[in-house]
Amino acid sequence: MGQEARILILTADYGEGHHQVSKVLQQSLIRNGYDQVTVVDLFREAYPVMNKIFRYLYRQSQHAATLGIPYYGWSYHLTNRLPMEGRIATWMNSLGGDRLKEIILQYKPEVVIYTFPFGSLPSREALSGLRPRTAVVITDFEVHQRWLFSKPDHYFAPASDVKEAMIRQGVPENRITVTGVPVRDSFDKAAMRGFGSGKEANEQVILLMANVCGTLHSLSRLIRELLLLSGVRIQVICGRQEGWRRKLAENWAVEARVDVIGFTDQLDVLMSSACCIVTKAGGVTLSETIQAAVPIFILKPFMGQEKENALYLQRKGAAVVAFTIHDLVLRIQAMISSASIKQSMINGLLAARQEAAADHIVRHLFPETSPIRRSGM
Repeated sequence: MGQEARILILTADYGEGHHQVSKVLQQSLIRNGYDQVTVVDLFREAYPVMNKIFRYLYRQSQHAATLGIPYYGWSYHLTNRLPMEGRIATWMNSLGGDRLKEIILQYKPEVVIYTFPFGSLPSREALSGLRPRTAVVITDFEVHQRWLFSKPDHYFAPASDVKEAMIRQGVPENRITVTGVPVRDSFDKAAMRGFGSGKEANEQVILLMANVCGTLHSLSRLIRELLLLSGVRIQVICGRQEGWRRKLAENWAVEARVDVIGFTDQLDVLMSSACCIVTKAGGVTLSETIQAAVPIFILKPFMGQEKENALYLQRKGAAVVAFTIHDLVLRIQAMISSASIKQSMINGLLAARQEAAADHIVRHLFPETSPIRRSGM
């Protein structure tokens, strides 16, 4: 029988990571009996036309950066320097507020969870006396000031370093709990499968996320240089870039060592047999890879939170950052050739892992919740 508490999860569709975190949290809440959980894409609800325009600009921003116009990175750093009480920050804090008021009055949630950096809730007066508890789940390893605008009752941070940075920015320590980023349990299982599998086989599988390159030309060049390494197989994950998938499948049809894959919900399975992954540095993607304990290589990280995420994990020994294709291939070759380098990277990943982040968050929000027995335990 479900618990009576109503929970609202607010997210946004800028990359799939925020939605993925929301879904994982929703599933954990339902497993615990909290079945009145609603996930809302606030910007899509509040500004449907503007949201489509901003999503398009977001998707095009990496290509623009390759042309020397990193407008997303510029906006990231400019907004990170805004005075918290200034006019622009106040305006940003108000975005979606009217629609959020309607949603809260409709659902009357006991708890509102943010998985995207929105502003604070409307006032108690505007909500007819309602005042839900609020929580923010931070999905990056660098705390942009936007994450702090909502001033929630509690923050859930991905790492202890992030907590320390937030304390330096004035957030009380007792309002921050380190949980890691909520990801699917299957990525934990990928690590277990990987440790007992043939990762040390003669053929080394390199997982290559197609979106690491802003253009198809650059991606093809990267594939060509990786194929110069002996004993490797390359699995290119194109996701929802169907046009790229078709073109790559055509171009590499006669190369037996290249597999081109479209959208897949089996990324955890692919990771379990890979020697490494070449990926963008989104916080959720990196957290999934950390849980799977797959050595991470990042090519010329995107200016903004992705660059900060990448450099953070490199400092922790959990990732390698390269700024040219040639250097990236050399670094991968060094790892494949050296058991000690590979083990050092795996050790960095294991040190960064956080177990059962979603369940930890649920138990903190609802202390009366019984501990969850993790599947397979």
